[in-house]
Amino acid sequence: MAKNLRFDEINRQNTLNLLSDLVNIPSYDNEQGIVDYISRRMDKLGIKYEITEVIPDRANLTAFIGSGDKSLIFNSHMDTVPPGKPEDWHYPALELTIENKNIYGLGCCDAKGSLASMMMAFEALSNIQNKLNGRLILQAVCCEETKGRGTQKEVKRGITADAAIVGEPTDMIPMIGHKGGLGVEVKVSGKAAHASAPEEGINAIYRSVDLVNRLRNLADEIMNRRDPLFGHASLAVTQIKAGQAPNVIPDECIINLDRRLLPGESVDTAFQEIINTLEADKPTSGVSVNRTIGIEPCRISSNEAIVKAVKQGMASITGSEPEISGFTACCDMWSLVRGADIPTVILGPGKTSMAHKPDETIELDAVCQAAHVYREIALNWFGSQK
Repeated sequence: MAKNLRFDEINRQNTLNLLSDLVNIPSYDNEQGIVDYISRRMDKLGIKYEITEVIPDRANLTAFIGSGDKSLIFNSHMDTVPPGKPEDWHYPALELTIENKNIYGLGCCDAKGSLASMMMAFEALSNIQNKLNGRLILQAVCCEETKGRGTQKEVKRGITADAAIVGEPTDMIPMIGHKGGLGVEVKVSGKAAHASAPEEGINAIYRSVDLVNRLRNLADEIMNRRDPLFGHASLAVTQIKAGQAPNVIPDECIINLDRRLLPGESVDTAFQEIINTLEADKPTSGVSVNRTIGIEPCRISSNEAIVKAVKQGMASITGSEPEISGFTACCDMWSLVRGADIPTVILGPGKTSMAHKPDETIELDAVCQAAHVYREIALNWFGSQK
């Protein structure tokens, strides 16, 4: 750990208590409980903050400390995916459980671990904000798991900064970009009939088989597209829904696709490629193709000042400068970079492989270390007295 730095406010027990509180507040359908919780903490510390409604019953909390020309955003999300089936969890999904060095609970990794670490660093820095030589902004956002609407709202209302860090589970590897995400829904029409007389109908499932095979061939080709930081691009059929009843010929089949894009690819081009594949050399009538979500891939230069600050901050705490990489999922970086031209690094404790699954877990030591790293990055960014 760097010399002459005091981390009295960031300790293991305080960090554990904060993360426990966040995990114990369900936030998979709305974040109001966490907004109220953070508000109380900010009030106690006398920190200025704003609450902004994004959609009814869903809001962001944005807090501010320090002043000056230079600025930095800490951004992480409060929402989680739904817990799924309780029987799939060995530990209670909606309360924090500690076993050895590991913490279990819905959202502890994605991304309440990052949020807790950022809050610990932010609150510690509030005690010396007159020495920050700049403005630090904490964005606790809603709706990240549903199209990133929380951060988009902050961009639209004009909250900006010279740089940003988005807290997501990267195993504390700085990531200078992320893949894009394209969701596509393919509807295949047929004609209903009694199952005892299938010849009187048109089976939408049968009509879909050829389309699924075409998509599978496209997926195999897309897997060969690679990037040294981001791995391979991908296409997957993730849902097929059809049929009104077991004894009715289905009059519609819906196919949902997930397409992950590398930097250099675009949502529009990828969407058109899917359409071309479905039409191929024999256009299919009664098929509609609609885009359900479109997040462009995003990447910043490794020479950006915030990348250097992150590396230096991590080296001060861990003793070594990390290698940069790329985030294989999507996150709110794209809103900050593409919507507000804010150079952004994705960095947070925990592993992406632990997210969106039962028995989600993170190491307490990783959350504590991340808080120290975030604090050091901010001090380096502002050139503040330590």
